[in-house]
Amino acid sequence: MTAPTKTRRAKKNAPYLAQIDPRELVAHPTNLRTQLGDLTELRASIAASGVLQALTVVPEDGGMRIVAGHRRAAAAVEAIEAGDWPDGTPHTVPCLVRPDMEGMAPSQVVAMLIENDQRADLTESERAAGYAQLELFGLDVAEIARRTGRTQKHVNAALKLTKLGEVATGAADAGKLTLEDVAELEQFEDDPKAMERILKGVESGWGVRHRVQEEKRKRDDKASTETLTAELTEAGVRVLKKPKDWPWNCAMTKVEDLTNADDQPIDVEQVKTLEGFGAIIEGSYGNMRAVIVCEDPDAHGYKRTKWTQYKSPAQKVAEELAKREAEERKQKLLDAGEVRRRFLVERWGSAKAAKTLLVDAMRAAVVMPGFYDRAEEEMVAALAGGDPRDGQTAGIDRLNRLLVARFIAAHEANTSTVAAGRYSNRNHLVLPWLNRLVAEGYELSEAEKTWHAELVEEEEERQRALEQEEAEAAAELEYDDAEGSVEDAEGVRPIEDVQLPEGDAEPQAEADPDPCPEADLDAAEPDAKGDE
Repeated sequence: MTAPTKTRRAKKNAPYLAQIDPRELVAHPTNLRTQLGDLTELRASIAASGVLQALTVVPEDGGMRIVAGHRRAAAAVEAIEAGDWPDGTPHTVPCLVRPDMEGMAPSQVVAMLIENDQRADLTESERAAGYAQLELFGLDVAEIARRTGRTQKHVNAALKLTKLGEVATGAADAGKLTLEDVAELEQFEDDPKAMERILKGVESGWGVRHRVQEEKRKRDDKASTETLTAELTEAGVRVLKKPKDWPWNCAMTKVEDLTNADDQPIDVEQVKTLEGFGAIIEGSYGNMRAVIVCEDPDAHGYKRTKWTQYKSPAQKVAEELAKREAEERKQKLLDAGEVRRRFLVERWGSAKAAKTLLVDAMRAAVVMPGFYDRAEEEMVAALAGGDPRDGQTAGIDRLNRLLVARFIAAHEANTSTVAAGRYSNRNHLVLPWLNRLVAEGYELSEAEKTWHAELVEEEEERQRALEQEEAEAAAELEYDDAEGSVEDAEGVRPIEDVQLPEGDAEPQAEADPDPCPEADLDAAEPDAKGDE
């Protein structure tokens, strides 16, 4: 072993400089820097100029142990072994030997912390591990802070980081978690899953803070739920799981939203412990509440007082049956429409027969011209006995027949539209049209008879509504007449005479002179030959 070359030696245990072969130096067993990193640039610098900054070493077990300078020592060894050492210089590096630190592990750790932080910063986990070592040597937070030049708050946070596990220390080393955020995370130390949810995929401390807030809310909600569950159970109330589609599409309903068969509200306190009833817990941010519910209101004969999408099994069966029946009726009406179209062509498909509807066709063309847009060209051609485009050159008889054909085709198209369940703003024309066809000899099918009866009922209901409106209007008119405030036909109230006060009334200001003084209207008769 090459003996160290002493540059200067003072009194015993005083630090001194020495040139030592880096291959003979021993790494510190508690070296804080767990990763030396890329040494390429540092090795190139040493190959060119040697090691300029002294390493800090301590005499230990007959050798020299590195306290600070592990990266420089490693880079120097690589340069020597690669043959890149500066020519003409010994294979040694300058070292500050610290006999005063021999056997004093805490002082050595402090030195590593300070020296490394003054150079390339330690990672948060490396620094925290250093503080933890000092704590094991018996140093309290205040002493660690004094020796390292850090605040006690910083040291406290770093020590807490060592207790949060690899996920937290990894996030801290990646710069995604600051020591200031560690204090917030400490409350989830006993919940590794929550810790993982908080730190997974975050990119900054703000992301950590958002997730901490979410987890705190979940924890508060859980605690409130557990408290409410215990209270309900003690009171004999079953705690039920909230249905997936609560509250708008499930059988379960709040008791407060139900009435009995007589439309009377239900006493929550009386039913909450009965079979078929229970409680669900809902809410958030710690404001949880118990809601008493009925699992199956239909089974108990209750009525819902609020809108819901829920359909009972019986309702679903009834709706499916009604849907099938409606589809069957629609198909039967379409079938009947094919027969009806043949009747229309046979009844009015000649020039002579078409004349019987000419006046009605003309009237419809004048009153509701847009109605003719519904006519299907194929139906018009069948009724008119030719191409509807003949109208460009047709004479009066041909034009009349084409007009009637369009009139009939428009009625049929409107009738088919309503029969298919589609909207029509001319649906009130269907009943009169069917009545006309029956009068002309058309026999309604069974489906058409049922439909016709419904149309009659709808028309009667419409007439009753109109009569009701007229009666209400007449009653209002009689009331206004009794009050002396009847309006004339134009909706203008008549002028009432006003009696001006007499006697000591306040004098009125003198009126402005009439800009158009009274004139003799008969003074200038218009000349019979002139302009009036």
